[in-house]
Amino acid sequence: MTIHQDARVYASLLDAGQTVRHPLAAGRGAWLHLVSGAATVNGTAFATGDGAAIENESALELHAGEPTELLLFDLA
Repeated sequence: MTIHQDARVYASLLDAGQTVRHPLAAGRGAWLHLVSGAATVNGTAFATGDGAAIENESALELHAGEPTELLLFDLA
């Protein structure tokens, strides 16, 4: 699908206790949507349906507290 934006879209399924890290290049931000489950992102708690615009971070560290599905948009 073409979206005419400088964007990378990631979908992840995490098991309970799993941690993943996503680096963000300088000048890029992110939009995170937690489809289901519960996780912390850079220490902030997220639950099913939560979303956040993220700027001025060099990386995102996501830790699943239970089985979790999420979408991450890495944006310029």
